[in-house]
Amino acid sequence: FSSSNSSATSPFQGFKNNLSPSSNIKIIAIADPERINPKGRFVLHVKIEVKRGWHIYSLNANGDEGESLATRINLKSDLLVPQGPWREPTPTIEWDGALEKVVKTHKQTVEFHRWYRAESLNTGFYRVKGSVVLRACNNKICNLPSEILFYADIELLSEAS
Repeated sequence: FSSSNSSATSPFQGFKNNLSPSSNIKIIAIADPERINPKGRFVLHVKIEVKRGWHIYSLNANGDEGESLATRINLKSDLLVPQGPWREPTPTIEWDGALEKVVKTHKQTVEFHRWYRAESLNTGFYRVKGSVVLRACNNKICNLPSEILFYADIELLSEAS
């Protein structure tokens, strides 16, 4: 398994505080299998660990008046063809004191996954890069939406392998 270093990107990178999303969130991405044949399929697992007392929102969370609370996962590659939507475990439906409404959340550890096909890649090693855009909240405050980068490595084998 390979894991990623996660980092938050923000226009306020110079500011330090204990509400930083990266202090409340850890992301690990894994391709399974890590070695595939030409035009082979693999599943990309994106595991998010949320600090105790905090939560993130479901992939299907909606806010008021078009504001999206939903966690979004983006891949930074046009060479991989998605095979279906991102999947998530059943979210918890609960009262969010910071937003003062009922929402769909995930706490502690949540794993999202999606199948991909490598259709136009040559033999070799590839780094699958992506990002998760999310809001980390507790029942008192919510961070602004943040983008956290991740990567996973795969190897495309030759047809003879």
